[in-house]
Amino acid sequence: AIATVIKQSASLPYQENNSMNIVATTSVPMSPTSQAAQHPSHQHQQQRSSSNVYDFQTLAELANRDYQNGNYERAEQHCLQLYRQEPDNTSLLLLLSSIYFQMRRYDQSMSFSLLATKLNPRLAEAYSNLGNVYKEKGMLKEALEHYTKALSIKPDFTDGYINYSAALIANGDMEGAVNAYARALQYNPDLYGVRNDLGNLLKALGHLEEAKACYLKAIETQPNFAVAWSNLGCIFNCQGEMWLAIHHFEKAVSLDPNFLDAHINLGNVLKEARIFDRAVMAYLRALSLAPNHPIIHGNLACVYYEQGFIDLAIETYRRAIEIQPNFPDAYCNLANALKVQGKISDAEECYNTALHLCPTHADSLNNLANIRREQGHVEDAILLYKRALDVLPEFAAAHSNLASVLQQQGRLQDALQHYKNAISIQPTFADAYSNMGNTLKEIGDIQSALQCYARAIHINPAFADAHSNLASIHKDTGNIPDAIQSYKTALKLKPDFPDAYCNLAHCLQIICDWTDYDLRLKKIAAIVQEQLDKNRLPSVHPHHSMLYPLTSEQRR
Repeated sequence: AIATVIKQSASLPYQENNSMNIVATTSVPMSPTSQAAQHPSHQHQQQRSSSNVYDFQTLAELANRDYQNGNYERAEQHCLQLYRQEPDNTSLLLLLSSIYFQMRRYDQSMSFSLLATKLNPRLAEAYSNLGNVYKEKGMLKEALEHYTKALSIKPDFTDGYINYSAALIANGDMEGAVNAYARALQYNPDLYGVRNDLGNLLKALGHLEEAKACYLKAIETQPNFAVAWSNLGCIFNCQGEMWLAIHHFEKAVSLDPNFLDAHINLGNVLKEARIFDRAVMAYLRALSLAPNHPIIHGNLACVYYEQGFIDLAIETYRRAIEIQPNFPDAYCNLANALKVQGKISDAEECYNTALHLCPTHADSLNNLANIRREQGHVEDAILLYKRALDVLPEFAAAHSNLASVLQQQGRLQDALQHYKNAISIQPTFADAYSNMGNTLKEIGDIQSALQCYARAIHINPAFADAHSNLASIHKDTGNIPDAIQSYKTALKLKPDFPDAYCNLAHCLQIICDWTDYDLRLKKIAAIVQEQLDKNRLPSVHPHHSMLYPLTSEQRR
């Protein structure tokens, strides 16, 4: 008997942390000591000589402090008082422009920036502020023109380069954005937030080593910058350095216990490493920060599923769907859990709901095909597997599953090609190696089949089906001792494995090993009866049935 593995698929988005801009600026009157890259900037205002300098300066400091603290309405009130005293104060105009920008009152922000440019046509900060407004309005051409104007006036304007980069990214010019970030860092190498954002951009472009260098430099500049630690963890995860990824995510959450994305990333990588208890803890900490985050609930449910806590997984998937009804991944994974419980109709309904929400949901197409196949609707299954591959040509599981159906239909060369595709896409796909070994054995290429089974076992030493398949070749070629050893290994890994047990019993009879003979006969008879009762193909070959105490009805 040959064991064929049908691959079930489940996926949820891997969420990395969002970028964060932290830009240091010169401390001058009416200018924040720090501001985000999208925040409009302000210019130094020369000393006033009026008799109420003290009152003006005190009110200006209050306005600036309120602005920095996000109290924009109070800052606006202070500034309007000042504006009545000095309507030609360009620093005041810039601060009002900044306040209205933060309040999303873009037309008023633009008006004060334009007033500033009329008073001082060489005021770079005002042109940058105008660029910010145009960018928020979706007028990227005008935004880029105003950022360029600001930088032509003030070539060392770091805020201008940062805002220019954001507009270039929005316009799809990633390489231009990289160059703009680099210029900002030339003028101020200590902008660790900008260094981090440059790393994010380089990572998005696939330049992982350059991105890693940026994150490392950001950490060197500011060792307590949790965002860079988390982003560096993402790089290590992309490069397959799982333990380094875990270390960096743990460092990020130790620096900032409220850093939600780092907790999520830590949970994700622990899940991938199959360190399920710690993954659960990471997700639960994330949920303590964001109780209604559907992706966290979905990923937590995936861990419960892997741990075998199916009821808890179902409950948690349902919670994710309750929070976010338009969540095809959660419906797909809920269906997987329902299928484990034997609730096939409910599982089908969930797969179909996922496909209603997202007709190109490849995992649901693949998994629904598995159900159709198990129901005997082979042609429907083939169509669904092919639809999954039309959506996602690099879908290794669908290639392997389609191959196994084609193999059953006798289309062995087509099956081999799909197995090869699966392995090319996913070189560590043990299931595909084992299944391809089955096809090669059927063709008669025994040596290649042996190599496939050995490769599957090398990838996954606990792969019971591959050990059993390897044993079947040893048995068929007369290598009974090795067959016995491989069957015993398969049964040690998977005690409830009828095919392996019945084949092992036959091997033991071949070499006249009568240890526990009566017990073996009784167990084989029980296995066959159970399989017949469930309308399954018996594990005992018909030619061998006379060796066991089976009834004439069972033999028939």
